[in-house]
Amino acid sequence: MKRVLIKGLKYWHTLRYLRPVQFVGRFKLFFKQTNIDYSPSGPLRTLSGNWIIPAKRRQSMLSKSSFCFLNENHHIVSSKDWNNEQWTKLWIYNLHYFDDLCSVDAVQRSDWHRLMIYRWIDENPVGKGNGWEPYPSSLRIVNWIKWSLAGNHMEEIWLNSLVLQVRFLIQNLETHLMGNHLFANAKALMFAGSFFDGNEAKKWREIGLKLIKKELPEQLLSDGGNFELSTMYHMIFLEDLLDLTNLYSTYGVSVPNQFKDSISSMNKWLAVMCHPDGEISFFNDAALGITPSVKEVRDYGIRLLGSDKPLSTIDEFCKQCLFDLPISGYSRIQMKDMVAIIDRAAIGPDYLPGH
Repeated sequence: MKRVLIKGLKYWHTLRYLRPVQFVGRFKLFFKQTNIDYSPSGPLRTLSGNWIIPAKRRQSMLSKSSFCFLNENHHIVSSKDWNNEQWTKLWIYNLHYFDDLCSVDAVQRSDWHRLMIYRWIDENPVGKGNGWEPYPSSLRIVNWIKWSLAGNHMEEIWLNSLVLQVRFLIQNLETHLMGNHLFANAKALMFAGSFFDGNEAKKWREIGLKLIKKELPEQLLSDGGNFELSTMYHMIFLEDLLDLTNLYSTYGVSVPNQFKDSISSMNKWLAVMCHPDGEISFFNDAALGITPSVKEVRDYGIRLLGSDKPLSTIDEFCKQCLFDLPISGYSRIQMKDMVAIIDRAAIGPDYLPGH
């Protein structure tokens, strides 16, 4: 009886903070049927500008069929390995992201990449398995498009698969989770809606933009921090904004001042929250190697914005003994070579405490 009571209290203290849209999203998750239009992809939009080289992740593809994620190496031997139950869910998720397409020296592995794209399409039927869940779908859609914008030729079968992935995603947006997952969904819709031409692509773009306009002021705090209060997820969010800025410029769309202002404030927050070695401090699920390095992201911003003026470095704060981030709930105390970064923050958003 005591265990039942404790479990009931845990549910109560979780559910009472959730938003109505999350309850609706959870209901749809269990009962909604996804109907996919299998018609081929439409034409691609004409580029109006140059795609700037984005921030690069470290190499994760070790051979034609082997990968290293989270310090674990595995081989993708058969189609079953895309959903191998002996490996962790997070490792499987990383496999489906295709981050290596945008990693260091990726051009040297282009033949491997092409092979794995073919394999993914052949071995992951529409709507089946981990790879079709909204979050890995969102990251993969963006990575495939970024790979194409970098000058790699997309086969017709890949474009048709990409369209199917977007059509599946738009019917399964992660409104039950919100936060960084929903923003990743929106980013994917913006990339796909800009990459393809026609009315369907325009709809994707409109939905993605609507979500971004709603989520950006929600997820970015007034002191420049991301509302999930994790330095790593802050980096992910900052890279997302830089990628969207890159996308706008590539297709000749004026970059919103809100993006530029957000990037500037997020960089200042990040500078305060970095260790003296220039890398992120470890709060709330933060770890090295999941995102590009801080330097990679800073350099990416400089390439995009044309100047490092709005991009702060830790050097700007070294002369200050105390720097406070009052809304996020972090403080930095520095005296010569001694640095303390102090967490006074809440767990995270009440409706999204997962990190």
